[in-house]
Amino acid sequence: MICFTKYRIGWAWLLFFISELSAQEKSPVFLELEGGVERFSDAPLRSVFPGGINLTLGPAFSVADQGRLRLRPQTGIKLFFNELDEWTTEHLRVIRLGGQASYDVFFVGQTTFFPYFAIDFNWVANYDAESAAAGDGERVSFSDNYLKGSGISQALGLRMQYREFYVKLGYEFFYPRLKVEKKVMNDDVAAGYITPTSYPFNFNVINLSLGIILEL
Repeated sequence: MICFTKYRIGWAWLLFFISELSAQEKSPVFLELEGGVERFSDAPLRSVFPGGINLTLGPAFSVADQGRLRLRPQTGIKLFFNELDEWTTEHLRVIRLGGQASYDVFFVGQTTFFPYFAIDFNWVANYDAESAAAGDGERVSFSDNYLKGSGISQALGLRMQYREFYVKLGYEFFYPRLKVEKKVMNDDVAAGYITPTSYPFNFNVINLSLGIILEL
């Protein structure tokens, strides 16, 4: 909690810093929306969740060095799925809040290349979704979280932009420690073995995203 409070203060300071720079330089503000795919680098995790999807958005401010530096507060979500059977799907959900900095290094024709760095605070939850027939439709119910936790991730990569569209390829470092639900621990005890109260996970991912830029 203390870590998140400090992170929230830092994020608020970043927003203030960006707005001050933008006001001083009268730089344009953009809205960036991107979505893509994720793949875990850890083989055991990849065998459970072969791939995932992501969605991120946030306002981007062009500041410093004639607008070549871009700072973007951002929020987003990641979802990974594992189909257990015809009616049950395991979910791994990551909700994030953070910021990204990118810099216009060079361009070729109308394509601009931006190395970027991002840092986010993440909330992680692992649960099941069960489908069942309900009249003429289908009803979906969600289980309690088997695993949950939070932590800070860092990402770096390259963004290639053509006019208002861009492609991003990056690598994210994320090592959260997730708490195990008490019911899971009790069930394991009944089965004859003891489960630790929490586990560290290697959630490092390679991600590929497509984005669009809208000027505000």
